[in-house]
Amino acid sequence: MTPIHVIGGGLAGTEATWQIAQAGVPVILHEMRPVKRSPAHHSEYLSELVCSNSFGAQAADRASGLLHAELRHLDSVVIAKADAHQVPAGGALAVDRGVFSQDLTATLAKHPLIELRREEVLGIPADGIAVIATGPLTSNSLSDDLQRFTGQAYMSFFDAASPIVVGESINREVAFLASRYDRGEAAYLNCPMTQEQYLRFWTELCAAEQAELKEFERETAKFFEACLPIEEMARRGEDTMRYGPLKPVGLFDARLGDFRDSENRSKRPYAVVQL
Repeated sequence: MTPIHVIGGGLAGTEATWQIAQAGVPVILHEMRPVKRSPAHHSEYLSELVCSNSFGAQAADRASGLLHAELRHLDSVVIAKADAHQVPAGGALAVDRGVFSQDLTATLAKHPLIELRREEVLGIPADGIAVIATGPLTSNSLSDDLQRFTGQAYMSFFDAASPIVVGESINREVAFLASRYDRGEAAYLNCPMTQEQYLRFWTELCAAEQAELKEFERETAKFFEACLPIEEMARRGEDTMRYGPLKPVGLFDARLGDFRDSENRSKRPYAVVQL
């Protein structure tokens, strides 16, 4: 049987490869790392998570939770490994990103119908069936061929990278453990801000030195609206962060008393950095 080619070993390419093989069809997965690295990846493992390690809310009444359930029903290897390597995240499905990617790589590598080729694909294969799942970090050669094939101009956007905070720098006497709306276990460390602290943070962030753009990022300034860099949010207005990732709604320090008491709820922070 003629194998199907899957180009790109991210989440989509990994899942496509698995589903094809599970259907009894041989498949060749092409992944250019580590032969050629992208500007954002750090490892050679399949399905490396370069941004958040969260797959979203798990509750079945949420869109992401319903999608999780559908993926499990369809024997998704990605969601199976996410379940296997889950870490505490309140009501969300979050994973240990390193072990998650390593396990997916090992699982696909030992499947009898999957061949993993570490090589850059320079153009769309001329013959047979190919699944192109290279994502926004597609190599220049393949991007050029895709543009030629589709006759369309490039599409691109900025995606923010998740910041890392040194644990020893957190004042545990001020921060508190909680999950938003008290869903699941109290798995997030929350750093509350008063109005004065928030406004000082916003002012200093707007004036701070920014991360230097990579070469491929300098050509455009389009942003992925679902994952904006925090400095871009700050530029958009004083309250943008406070109504976005720093929103205090649903977060309450149990040390202040019963959150169901309306008087205690009025003590809610002005903004919260949730770690």
